[in-house]
Amino acid sequence: MARLACPLCRQQVLATRQGLARHERVGGGQCLPAERIPMNVPAFGCLAVVAGVVVGAIFTSWTVFWVFLLVALAVIAFMAGTPAARVAAADQRAIEAVQRDAAPAAAPVKPPVRDIEQEAKQLLEELPPLGSTVEDAIAACMKRLRHRDPQPLTVRFTKLARTHVAADERILGLIVQEASTPRGVPLLAIITDKALVVKDRGVAYRDDDVGVHSGEGGFVRSGERLFFFSYHTGLETAVAARTLAASSRRAVAVPSSRPPERLIREARDAELIAVEWMRYLGFDDAVATPVGADGGVDVVSTRAVAQVKMEGKPTGRPVVQQLHGVAVHEDKTGVFFSLAGYTPHARNWAQTSGTALFRFDYQGAAEPVNAVAHELLAAADARAQQ
Repeated sequence: MARLACPLCRQQVLATRQGLARHERVGGGQCLPAERIPMNVPAFGCLAVVAGVVVGAIFTSWTVFWVFLLVALAVIAFMAGTPAARVAAADQRAIEAVQRDAAPAAAPVKPPVRDIEQEAKQLLEELPPLGSTVEDAIAACMKRLRHRDPQPLTVRFTKLARTHVAADERILGLIVQEASTPRGVPLLAIITDKALVVKDRGVAYRDDDVGVHSGEGGFVRSGERLFFFSYHTGLETAVAARTLAASSRRAVAVPSSRPPERLIREARDAELIAVEWMRYLGFDDAVATPVGADGGVDVVSTRAVAQVKMEGKPTGRPVVQQLHGVAVHEDKTGVFFSLAGYTPHARNWAQTSGTALFRFDYQGAAEPVNAVAHELLAAADARAQQ
C-alpha cells in the first residue's frame, strides 16, 4: 500500500485516513496537532447569541441572557481543545494531505514560443499592398500600434512618410518613443522594406543602412540610436517582415499596354502616373522619389531620370536644362512631363540635347511633344504589340 509523509511529524505512514490520524510519534504519544481545532467564529457566535436571546426572553432577564451567552462561549472553547476535537483536526489534515499528494503535479507553465516568421507573413498579408496610398499604410500601422492618442500621431506620421518614403517602398511598422525632447515631443520612426525614417527634435532623416541585432535583447540601430524589440511592440515582427518583403520583391514587369487613364488631383498623382509611363517606355525599374527636395528629379531608374511639372504655365528652357544637367551627370536619359506644355525655346533646346518631352492631361494621358519622345513612345508601342 502506498505510504506518504505525515504533515505533522514527517514519518512515513500508510496513505489512508487511519494511517495518518492514528499513529504515534517517534518519541511516544499520539501524533495530534498542537493547535486547537479551527473554529468558525461567526457561526458559533451567532448560535450563542440566538440561544442567549431565547433563554433571556423566557426568563425576561438581561442578566440571564449575558450569563448564558458567556457559559455557551466557554463550553465551545473548551470542547475545541479536547483530545476528540484534536483527533478530528488530525483526521481533516490527513484527508487534505492525501488529496494534495494524490493530485497530479501541475506542469510548469511555459511561455508560448513565438513564430516570428509566421507573424511577419501575417503582417504582410494584413497591411496594404505595395503601391497603396501613404494614408492607407499609416492607418493600418496605427491600428497595430494601439496608441492612446492616435489622431495627432497619424497626421505626423503621414507628413513624415510623404516627405521621406519613396513610392515603391512598403511601410511595415511605426515607432513612437515618448518624451525624447524637454517639451515632450515624441521621437517618430517609420520602418519600411528598404529604410528607416526617423524624426527627432524637429530633424527628420532617412537611414538606408539600418543595423539589426536579432535574438534576445534584439534591437534596430540607426546611428547612435537603438530601438529595442522588448520596448517597442511589433518592431521585431516588422524587421522580420522587412527581410521577407525584400527577399520576395520581384522586378517590375514592363507593361504590355499604355497606362490606363486615372484622374490627377495633386502633384503626387502626376508623379505616380509618370512612373507608369516611364515603365511603359522601357525603364522598368522606375520609381518616384520621396516628396520634398528632390534636386529637380521626380522619377528615377537605372537608365533614366524624369521630372514632372504640374503648373498653369508652359515649362521654360531653364527647367529643362536643369534636368538635362542631372541626366548628363548620371549618364542617363532625361524625360520631362509637363501639364501646360513647353515654351518654343524649351522644345528647341530639348530636341538638340536629346531630352524627351511629354505633355499630360488631368486624366493621366501623355503625348509626345518632340521627336525624341515620339521615338521612345513608338518603340514602346512596338514592344507592346509583339
